[in-house]
Amino acid sequence: MTAPGATTVLLQPRTMAEVDRIDPEVALLAGGTDLLVQRRAGARTGPMADISRLADAPPPVHDTGEALRLSALAPLSAVAAGLGGRLPGLRAAIACFASGQIRNRATLGGNISNASPAADTVPPLVAAGGIAAVRGPGGDRRVPVADLATAPRRTGLRPGEWIVSVDVPWRPGEAAGFRKVAGRRALAIAIVNLAWCWSRGSDGALTGVRLAAGAVAPVVIRCPNAERAIEGRVPTRDVIAEAAEAINDDIRPISDLRASAGYRRAALAGALTEALLLGVDEETENDRAAEPGASEKGTE
Repeated sequence: MTAPGATTVLLQPRTMAEVDRIDPEVALLAGGTDLLVQRRAGARTGPMADISRLADAPPPVHDTGEALRLSALAPLSAVAAGLGGRLPGLRAAIACFASGQIRNRATLGGNISNASPAADTVPPLVAAGGIAAVRGPGGDRRVPVADLATAPRRTGLRPGEWIVSVDVPWRPGEAAGFRKVAGRRALAIAIVNLAWCWSRGSDGALTGVRLAAGAVAPVVIRCPNAERAIEGRVPTRDVIAEAAEAINDDIRPISDLRASAGYRRAALAGALTEALLLGVDEETENDRAAEPGASEKGTE
């Protein structure tokens, strides 16, 4: 625990160039919903730099023409508002994320950098092929979101590096969604979560299938066996059953206080089954999400 009355050094850079001049050992703070909790528990000590008010930070959402560029520093609620009807899988994940108060503080960059296997926003970004723009002492680089987490609470970010934004390909007409299974309907960490993207042909077959699952391995993972079971096929009951079985070969769940490994396997298979059953007669999620009053596809 942090000692009562302990002095905290807080730097407040005004631009990204000023962040570049900060000691790489200083912890960077944007929303603080994870970092400050860790600090109170004594897991993170030392000075911090608040980068939530940089004058040259990117806007919450910017359409580059090739992708939607999402700010890693903006609150999740601002990102969701800026998406409109686009990226329904990510919007559903944000809707499932903690509480409204926390969504008004927590950031996309923080949720990614915290490297929790159960992070809600990471599976939709991985399924969609999101690419993070990383800045640091060694210069700028682009890293697939799927490659950032290397183990629970560990990333491949080098000392002093931080995520500025995430580019997510926007494919109008593609279906996308998200499911979360948790112990209660709000303020709960995922027992499992699943995000998907696919396109539907005129014959009903699904192509470009991409699945990403959380809380079933040390990091958020793609599910190639299940993807192959679905790719190019119409999601009949037999195909759905085959895919639900195949996804078991993709995952390495553990038993912990929230759920047993067996329950996680069953829950993920159920989430995939539900997603595919919804897809049997659906219009695309992107088209539906753009309609007034459309509901998110997140389940807790």
